[in-house]
Amino acid sequence: MNVSVVEGKKIGIIGVGNIGASILRGLLAAGNGGLNERLFISDVRKASLESFVGDSESRVVVCESNGEVAEQSDVTILAVKPNDVQRVVEEIAPFISGSKIIISVAAGVPTRAIESALGTGKKVIRVMPNIGVLVGESVTAICKGAYAGEEDEELARELFSAIGAVYSLKESDLDIVTGLSGSGIAFFAAVIEAMAEGGVYEGLPYDVALSISARTALGAAKMILAGNEPSSITHRTASPGGTTIRGLRVMDTVGVKAALMEAVSEATKRARELSSSDKASSLKAR
Repeated sequence: MNVSVVEGKKIGIIGVGNIGASILRGLLAAGNGGLNERLFISDVRKASLESFVGDSESRVVVCESNGEVAEQSDVTILAVKPNDVQRVVEEIAPFISGSKIIISVAAGVPTRAIESALGTGKKVIRVMPNIGVLVGESVTAICKGAYAGEEDEELARELFSAIGAVYSLKESDLDIVTGLSGSGIAFFAAVIEAMAEGGVYEGLPYDVALSISARTALGAAKMILAGNEPSSITHRTASPGGTTIRGLRVMDTVGVKAALMEAVSEATKRARELSSSDKASSLKAR
């Protein structure tokens, strides 16, 4: 991990549920790459903090309040649910000054809403990881708010590269990423399960079929990420009159491709509906 921007920064995380805890573990693991500053955390659910307490070697500092996290940190990550953003922003606003940065993971809450609640000039970065963060394979989209600079965005990129791949996009594109990646990981899981059930139908044990299906998907993904076009994988695999071309014909007949395209489109539409709601678009200014 390149720590040229992150090095020396104190990082705080408010909310250590599934996403926040995974971010925390990723940053701790990245310590081997030079990210060695202490990490400050808080959560209203004290049980969520227990696994990070009592390790004398730990760099994690459990704080009594969200305000303490913001006060101690140069960069504060808000890993809370959208409904909790208002309350948390009100708590930490008095401690956000100067060059401090807020990174929000709250889905559907635009940067302008957080900026408005914090006060003019506050640096806000919005990030959107998917649930792949739980295994260190997140796809994270990031965008900077009106007052954050290029270096602030690069800092967010470096931080979230500890838990997977990071893409810098316009904020208007984040709803598409929600449909493609945030919801899309569930679509791929459904496809993998369906293929496994096909294997079961033909006689394989479910656990074997599921493992083979998942690893087959992983192989296809790695080939594409290595630069192979999806169509080239099809052409290499589908020999004339063979097994693959027969299966592909069935997929075309039942409309698998169209169904997946429509699933991404519908998920994107719903993300736009949520993002444009009054609750998401405006937090009460202080």
